[in-house]
Amino acid sequence: MDVSGLAQSYHQAVHAAATAAVSGEEEAQLTTPVSNLFTGLAAFANLGALQLIRETRLGRTRPDFAALLKRNGKTMQKGYVELKAPSVPVNATLWTGRNARQWDKMKEEAEILIVCNGVEAQLYRQGLPLGATASLPYNRPDQWDAAPLQGLLDRFFELKPAPVTNIDDLNRRLAIRTADLRDRILWLLTETGPAAEAAKGGFASWKLHVYPHATERDFADGVSQVVAYGMVQAALAPVDADRDGDGHLSVEEARAAIRATSPVLAAAFAPLIDKPALYKAVRVEIGALETLVSAIDRKKVSTPDRRGDPWLRFYEDFLAVYDPEERRQAGVYYTPIDAVAAMTAMTDHLLVHRFGKRLGFGDPSVVTLDPATGTGTFPLSVIDLAAKRGTSRGKDGPKQAARNLARNLYAFELLPGPYSVAHLRLSQRLTTLADQAAHAQVVLTDTLESPDVPSRTLESWGDAQVLAEEQDRANRIKLEEKVTVVIGNPPYRRVERDLRGRGSGGWVIDGKVPGRDNDKSLFDDVLDVAKANTIFSHLASLYNLYVYFWRWAIWKAFEAHGDGPGVVTFITASSWLHGPGFVGLRQLAREVADEIWVIDLGGENQGPNPEDNVFAIETPVAIAVLIRDGASDRAAPAPVHYRRLRGTAEAKLEALRGIGDSDNPFKGSWQSVPSAWTDSMIPPSGDAEWGEMALLTDLFPWQQPGCMFNRTWPISPSRQTLIDRWVRFAGSPSKERPRLFGTAATGRTIKTKVAGLQTLADVRPGDAPREIARYGYHSFDRQWTLDDPRLINLDRPSLWQSMSPQQFFLASLLTKRIGSGPALTVTTAVPDKHFFRGSFGGKDIIPLWRDSAATAPNLTAGVAAVLGKRLGLKPPPIEDVAAYVYALLSPFAYQQRFADALEQPGLRVPLTANAALWGKTVNAGRELGYTPMPNASWILPQDGPVTFQRSRGLAGTKL
Repeated sequence: MDVSGLAQSYHQAVHAAATAAVSGEEEAQLTTPVSNLFTGLAAFANLGALQLIRETRLGRTRPDFAALLKRNGKTMQKGYVELKAPSVPVNATLWTGRNARQWDKMKEEAEILIVCNGVEAQLYRQGLPLGATASLPYNRPDQWDAAPLQGLLDRFFELKPAPVTNIDDLNRRLAIRTADLRDRILWLLTETGPAAEAAKGGFASWKLHVYPHATERDFADGVSQVVAYGMVQAALAPVDADRDGDGHLSVEEARAAIRATSPVLAAAFAPLIDKPALYKAVRVEIGALETLVSAIDRKKVSTPDRRGDPWLRFYEDFLAVYDPEERRQAGVYYTPIDAVAAMTAMTDHLLVHRFGKRLGFGDPSVVTLDPATGTGTFPLSVIDLAAKRGTSRGKDGPKQAARNLARNLYAFELLPGPYSVAHLRLSQRLTTLADQAAHAQVVLTDTLESPDVPSRTLESWGDAQVLAEEQDRANRIKLEEKVTVVIGNPPYRRVERDLRGRGSGGWVIDGKVPGRDNDKSLFDDVLDVAKANTIFSHLASLYNLYVYFWRWAIWKAFEAHGDGPGVVTFITASSWLHGPGFVGLRQLAREVADEIWVIDLGGENQGPNPEDNVFAIETPVAIAVLIRDGASDRAAPAPVHYRRLRGTAEAKLEALRGIGDSDNPFKGSWQSVPSAWTDSMIPPSGDAEWGEMALLTDLFPWQQPGCMFNRTWPISPSRQTLIDRWVRFAGSPSKERPRLFGTAATGRTIKTKVAGLQTLADVRPGDAPREIARYGYHSFDRQWTLDDPRLINLDRPSLWQSMSPQQFFLASLLTKRIGSGPALTVTTAVPDKHFFRGSFGGKDIIPLWRDSAATAPNLTAGVAAVLGKRLGLKPPPIEDVAAYVYALLSPFAYQQRFADALEQPGLRVPLTANAALWGKTVNAGRELGYTPMPNASWILPQDGPVTFQRSRGLAGTKL
């Protein structure tokens, strides 16, 4: 069709609704006519084969079209087209309301864009107009001059996005484009049709060859990041990956370019790129990535910035834009380089001076492994330190060290994104130092996955074989490679006890350990000791990725291949050093190591007295170095040396710099730590007097967490409100009940069976609620609750079953630092898990009685007799002991008096031997604990018993 025919067809199409007297949305009526006009004019003018793809998602907005142009057999994404009604000007600066808000997003994300209102069109780049407007044959097709629109399209096709000249710009723009691809894949996985089936086939291939436990989200995340980072790696390669020299790097060219240096990364493109229907369905999003990476200025992007190495924080910054929640969940936080340098310096010093390895990390007999490498910061530090030490062997020393490390330095990484960056950084550094091509030993694997699983190759295509070989390589390293050093910053994330899948620690938890003649897993070694030495509620803290990595590293360095020599150097959460749940891990560390060095960096940001953290997190952290040279008696606990760094984050980093720069990193003031097998690895706070006081938990041996509802609607200050809520729930249709219930990702649902009760799914309109009871919601905040275990995620039946007119509960923080204020509060009602402080950590509840008959006091056997003898009185009843303790620990003065000692968890009770003082304190405790309530009061009356009535609610009553 010639230009005249295009104009007439366009004119008729855009006015078709009006001609037929049909009401239609003006903007929508432009869709087909504008598409036909633009594609027809591009073909007529030999500009290329243009395809406009409808409703493309772009970051936070949706342009009407994405433009794909095919020239010389190569398809390129050239930008976007946004349609507006004829009444809306193409000058976007004049837009208001919704259009203006849309423009604020679109001008940033759609770098090259045509705005068309059916009457005229305007070309933009990064929100700025380029050239004059071009008219369309909206009114007088017979008088229309096609040249301005043809020129606009020609310029649109030739335009390139603004050059990417720094790592921050690349990070932000790459994160947006990668998220678009991820979201498109996730959407396809929910659809039907050829593209959807291809997406599901790609997902199956991903599970088969990359992550056997992957979810759909894992697949969409992983393959999107593989393609994005692989293309960036190709764009930064020394050899030009743009084979035809047209300035546009295609995904096929990128994969071909990295295949020689990163075969695994190239192979991981396959589940997306080699499935034609899927590839076609994501062509727009792939095209946007192609356009972006084609604009990378290789030299400028790789130039160090104000923060040094431009890739140092790359993945952390990428995730901050791409998916902040994934960053938090995966524990992806940049490890400060000063901490990395201190850790590598300490380890290298041990290799040289304790193990006699003259070249340290660069010694040919030293094998180093980072089991959770992220973007490779620790291995890079190892390489640089080895090169520095190699200079003592002459000019070829660094070269030889680099060649040794190319064989002996391993880095495991689970996530494809950081794996790609680590491979790029390490290969570049080794190649430069070795003065020859050197490929880093970065392995795409789940460290905690079983090392004894055969590869899952069921397909014959070449890339599948590459991925299968990567699995086999990872397994060989895990099983066969004798490792001297395990070093790094493993992820921190709580894991459900029964969770299996990506990064869950499955093999460490329940896998068969090679060489063992029993079925105990690595984790059992830690868990069994904890079960024997602490209460059940403390065991939950063990189910954390960082604990699993500690256990795996100890096995790999000290147990899998003999007694050593070996070093494990980690920076992790410091809770394992002192927490009651970690007694087994501490015992294991003292058993397998000959010496342990701890640098406590603090950083508790969740308490009342926050302290600077060297990470952007709220959890305190510590560096720990475990050394095993086989010279010590394994029957004796390893000595522990402790050092605490305080002050601002910068002050701590400055101290770490001093350690890293020192000729002997182990010089300085180190404290010795008590070395019983399960003792804390942190020296006791306070003076000798504090250490002689009785622990609160030694007096009252039963402690456990309070209830955890996981929903707030069964709790209220008003009984009537609870009744109204129950009536609303019981009367709701079945399909609405999960939402009203507040169904969480884990825990009970409306179909959960609770002994003796019908499920909530079977509750009928008019069914009465169970008992309405008092509930200790927060300290000094007693409310009402529906005492119905079906509504409570963790209902703590032992607490409810111990209720009586004589029962009450003390609450505190037994495993966390106590801040300013009461160290102990009290309630007569069954308390919430977070009763003490209204938030995290307040899970420690101490009942007065173990039973509802109030015949079994929660008091350690013999304590009353010892106290009576000490005081010259009869053995005091538990009520008096509780009153005494409450009188001392509930006032602010307790925390103020023992503030230094309370820096470390663990409440202690000063027990007087003065009978008069004892009686005065008990009376004070009775008075402090007495608080009039509507139907109950606390249980230390001075003048006779106080009645306690627990409301029976509306049980047995029809509403």
